[in-house]
Amino acid sequence: MDKSIIRRYIAGRANPSEIKQVHAWLDQPGSDHQMEEMLEEVWCQKNNVPRDLERNERLLAQINSRIQKNKQPAFQDESIFNLALIRSAAACLLLIGLAFLGFQVMNEHQGHSEEIKSTVHWVERSVLPGQKLVLELPDASKIWVNANSKIRFPEKFSRDSREVFLEGEAFFEVSHDGNRPFRVHSGELTTEVLGTKFNIKSQGKNTDVTLLEGKVSVKINKEKEGILILNPGQLAAYRQGNPEKLQLATFESQDPFLWKDGLIHFKNENIKNIMESLENWYGVSIKTRGHLDLNRTVSGTFTNDNLDNMLTGLGFTLDFTHELENNVVTIYPQ
Repeated sequence: MDKSIIRRYIAGRANPSEIKQVHAWLDQPGSDHQMEEMLEEVWCQKNNVPRDLERNERLLAQINSRIQKNKQPAFQDESIFNLALIRSAAACLLLIGLAFLGFQVMNEHQGHSEEIKSTVHWVERSVLPGQKLVLELPDASKIWVNANSKIRFPEKFSRDSREVFLEGEAFFEVSHDGNRPFRVHSGELTTEVLGTKFNIKSQGKNTDVTLLEGKVSVKINKEKEGILILNPGQLAAYRQGNPEKLQLATFESQDPFLWKDGLIHFKNENIKNIMESLENWYGVSIKTRGHLDLNRTVSGTFTNDNLDNMLTGLGFTLDFTHELENNVVTIYPQ
């Protein structure tokens, strides 16, 4: 008997002529062994098992009906044998169908559960000027978020990655997880790590990634080229206006990380940039009056003292005086 016809018969796709052939074959001695082999083969190939239990029941009824019609007294013993065989085969079909449906329902339920689990609930925190924020993420990583910054991360990381989105500046202390890379999306860059300490400062079209410990890769989003691997003491500087957008540089001090410890550091910064930093750090508005030389520069590290003391100290170096009223600072030349 052609096995392909038997497969189509079991699957409910046989034509009338093939059904007649199968019925005739089932009346022949020895067909039981081949039927057992076919049932085992069908079980191994679950995708070929009919899903419609009602169709299986109709198939069983048709087989029983046909046996009753074709039974002859002279062959009673053989008919009884075939009847038992076919009923057993049909019962096996029903059991296989039930098992397959159970398998399918279990898979669909599992898929539905995974779909529910995959729904991401995002946490977004905005830090106002004059404020700082320290966060612990679901994987025990820590983030120090600087003033005037925004960070977004999932309530629970997925099984294969840890994704964080940053606007502004933050210092990251990432817990090591070899199976889940930690990615920070900031501006036009994506920084990927397994476990390390680094700082990202993203303002406008410029982004700096500075590495303290470990190793990170930095790449430009939507571009195949422009990937940098940073070692401790290196930084990746992205400048959209430059022909070479992503540049590698080195640093020797802890300057890029001092802000998280409450220290303000200036290195050859002019008055204009210093005032912008102080506005962001203290959450105030600073205005200048008179002919103040905004190009004069200063270097130094200052503790997170109150703003009045900070401006007094800077005033001695840069020759200005100040007034502070209702979060508005006015600076005058001496």
